[in-house]
Amino acid sequence: MKKSILLVSHSQQLTDGLKAMIEDMSDSETVTLFSLGGTAEGELGSDPTKIVEAVNQSPDAEQILVFADLGSAVLNAELAYDMLEPEQQTRYHLIDAPLVEGAFAAAITAGFSDDLSQITAEAQKAAEKGWNQ
Repeated sequence: MKKSILLVSHSQQLTDGLKAMIEDMSDSETVTLFSLGGTAEGELGSDPTKIVEAVNQSPDAEQILVFADLGSAVLNAELAYDMLEPEQQTRYHLIDAPLVEGAFAAAITAGFSDDLSQITAEAQKAAEKGWNQ
């Protein structure tokens, strides 16, 4: 099953770097990553139209997993959902997990699993460091 992972942040540099890291460390032909940081003008911020464009570029993805970093990026990911066609909305999943650790864990898990609940669980527990002080 094909999946798309959308990385939404206020910073294009952050999402570009995260996308490169995940691509270097995973080997999945079923997961496509989209770096959607910054505004359409290349400024700091986020843009729901960039998210909608990425969804439109993912017609074969049965699951579209969205990770966002901060306040307005999350709001724009929610706004993008409202801008989608009903069929697209059924495939669009906002994942409540840290952007970096969560998206990384989701991409690795999505490479071998189609189970959305497993992918989400791995993303959500990815930030647990287990450090003892």
